[in-house]
Amino acid sequence: MHHLTLNIPDIMVKLFRGSFECKEASDDVEDWPWAVFRIRDHDDTAWDNHGEVTVRMCFYIPRSFGKAPRNIAAKMNSGYKAWEHMYHFYMVLPGQLWGVLDDELFEHYCKLVAGARFALMLETPVALCSLAHMLLTEFVEDFERLYYAIHLLLHLWVLETFIGNLTCEIGSDSCPYTNLAARATRRAQEAALYAMFPQLAKPEGLPKDAVVLGDDYILLAYGRDECARLLPEHGREVDALRSYLDANQVDVPAEWQPGVWKWAHLQLPNGQIARTAFGECKCEARGLPLRRTHMVKLCGDVFTKVLYFFRINNTRADGQKETMVLAMVLDFTPVGRALAKKMHGVLMVCYSQPNQAPRVVDVKDILSVVAIMPLPARPFEADQPDTAQLYANRYYVGEKIGCDMAWIGCSDNPREEEEEEDGEEV
Repeated sequence: MHHLTLNIPDIMVKLFRGSFECKEASDDVEDWPWAVFRIRDHDDTAWDNHGEVTVRMCFYIPRSFGKAPRNIAAKMNSGYKAWEHMYHFYMVLPGQLWGVLDDELFEHYCKLVAGARFALMLETPVALCSLAHMLLTEFVEDFERLYYAIHLLLHLWVLETFIGNLTCEIGSDSCPYTNLAARATRRAQEAALYAMFPQLAKPEGLPKDAVVLGDDYILLAYGRDECARLLPEHGREVDALRSYLDANQVDVPAEWQPGVWKWAHLQLPNGQIARTAFGECKCEARGLPLRRTHMVKLCGDVFTKVLYFFRINNTRADGQKETMVLAMVLDFTPVGRALAKKMHGVLMVCYSQPNQAPRVVDVKDILSVVAIMPLPARPFEADQPDTAQLYANRYYVGEKIGCDMAWIGCSDNPREEEEEEDGEEV
């Protein structure tokens, strides 16, 4: 993990900073087209501004992603963790370098990001393994043409992983190999027991009033509204709900005025907890920091913001009653496929649609929680007179890196999330 999330990002960031020493008198940092964060005339404004942007992005990164990156300009040399480097380098930085780096350099950087995202998965599909190998190999070959010669990415990954897996198990410096053998034996015995007798593993309890929906979806009660409330008559949300019910052959009386009990949190099958604008606005009303982490990915690669979750009771045609658990959402525009393809899926750009009507979806259409972060105007765009109007609603998508990897031995704890709602700090 540290090779891709610490060593390589450290090298690349130093290149972008122009902090490597020039070995020849004819070489000059000012001639390096990749040193976009270099010090200019004793002024480090570009790097300082990037550090501040990184801090602001943490309000768009869901907690389930793990440790959000701190100000890299201030903290890079004082305990900046591999996890922070990973999210800074592979999720935040692509949006900040687009249009700042030359096109050739940026596309080269995207090959590294795309290949690393595949490599950091716990179980990488076979098709993606070959794609990751191709992208990383091309990155190394182009690196030696654009920058200087390295072979780290091709030779050290297996070795680093092997060493890391061994050393993390050693608990005795006097007889490390004996200790390692004993620990491996104990782990194998425990795994065999759990496989033969699953009841030995104690299941985690759910928070009070949580509703199990099936297929590993769980509606969490904390942060929900105090009671059901009528939706505004003839409002967009009523129209969206009627359209959804009509599409699902549910008879709705013309005079029906729905009242919904808004819920704020949903636990997904992958362990992530999806939040809502309803829940975050309640936190902001209590003076807590402004957050925008209620974005999710739906089936069909649709990205949307969740306004709230709710339940509707329905009587089927056979007379049986059922409860539909739904989400009121507001979609972003489809991702620009041409740009995403050119950048190997690294930069997925979309726009918010504040004037668009919301729609209703089944909560089981939600696949994962994502970060959707503001995409700044590129230098030539910033000079346009109507920049604010053109690009204020432009964002780029960051999916959790190695989502499967992050759940090794852990998952989001609904009880901890409930406690954070009462006094949350960044």
